This record gives sequence, structure tokens and C-alpha cells, in this order.
Amino acid sequence: MKIRIYETDFEGNPVECTGEFFTGRTALDIVEQMKMNPFTGSLAPAAFMRRVLDANGQRDFPLPGDDPKKAAVLFLQRLTTTGFAKYELDNGELDVEHPPPAGLAEEKK
Repeated sequence: MKIRIYETDFEGNPVECTGEFFTGRTALDIVEQMKMNPFTGSLAPAAFMRRVLDANGQRDFPLPGDDPKKAAVLFLQRLTTTGFAKYELDNGELDVEHPPPAGLAEEKK
């Protein structure tokens, strides 16, 4: 899975077409990559996710404290729902929003 985490403007709003791409097999893999900087690298995944959500005005959004894998999925979903991130498709990945043109699906069989 691949996700782009947008940068924010001076007012804390996400800016599309900016930010970093993170790729991982699981949501927790992506969270681990996201927290790799000198200021957050030592944080536990749950503490990092809470810090990011709090900074984005999502203080009341609940994250399960006992299951970091489930928390990471909910965290990434929340970032995308609130416009701070967007899942990206690699070539060949399913894109249900844009079905292939008529006839193309039959050619691939």
C-alpha cells in the first residue's frame, strides 16, 4: 500500500500535491516510516499517532491502545477522511473509481 501524507499550510490545512509518499505492507509499517525523524523517532507508534491526530484537530478521535495494527489502520483512514492524506495506486493496482474502458478488460484475458 502507498499513501501520500500532505504538508500543511501556516494555518494547519492540508496542501494537495505536496508531501511525502510512504509505502508499506501494512498500515503499521507506514506509521513506523512516518515517525522516522529526530523529533518523533523514539515515540511508540500509539504516541506518534495520537500526537499527529491532536495536531490536526482530531483530539477526540479514539484509537485502540491495545492493538497498534488496528490503531494504524484507523489512523491512516482518519488522515485520508480529513484530507491530510491520500492513498495512491501503483501501476496495475485495482482502481474501482475509474473502470477500464470498454473492451480493455476483455483484451487482458
